[in-house]
Amino acid sequence: MSYSDELKERLAAVEMKKECCRAAYSAGTRCTGYEAVCENDAACFLRGLFVAHGSMTDPEKQFYLSFDAFSSPAAALALGRCGVTPLWGAHRGKKIVYLRETDSISDFLTAVGASHDALRVLELSVLKSMKREANRASNAEFANMDKTATASAYICEAILLLKKHRDFAKLPEPLKETARLRLEFPELSLDALRAKHSSPISKSGLNHRLRTIADRAEKYRNK
Repeated sequence: MSYSDELKERLAAVEMKKECCRAAYSAGTRCTGYEAVCENDAACFLRGLFVAHGSMTDPEKQFYLSFDAFSSPAAALALGRCGVTPLWGAHRGKKIVYLRETDSISDFLTAVGASHDALRVLELSVLKSMKREANRASNAEFANMDKTATASAYICEAILLLKKHRDFAKLPEPLKETARLRLEFPELSLDALRAKHSSPISKSGLNHRLRTIADRAEKYRNK
């Protein structure tokens, strides 16, 4: 069984307790419009769309996720509600939604209930970025970069957990900025990440923010 088929099988098994969520999921499988009754309906609709009409490349090989979008307005609305910015295109005469950026793919997977797959995408993105850098570094430098990749993946996982459990919005704005930058630039060292901030921040200040983010997500690990 392919990675895509395994992912869809896991998503199809996600339990939906509310009638409105089941209706939204069914509308997604049929590519029809739906009525959002609760905050989870958009994600259920997208899950149905992907399970019935989507595919995803094994992230070990390539980052690419897509699905048919016959009901374009409904799909666009649901994606917006889930905070996912897609690309639109056509394949074999059909209108499709596709995602290539790792943060968009991970946001989508988190929203539809595949948080472990979302974390795997981020971890692989970090590792691939670090390997590219490693090709231009000495063996001694590579050891330090490997530590950076591990730490970065840990923080990225924490940020995704906060998003999954709807705690990300509760973070103070400085922590949100640091979290967004870490997800956008997982391969950067702390010094390089500091330079991306809108306001000056010390290395100790950045470390404190990252530790705070990790601490806030700790209660969600292993759940």
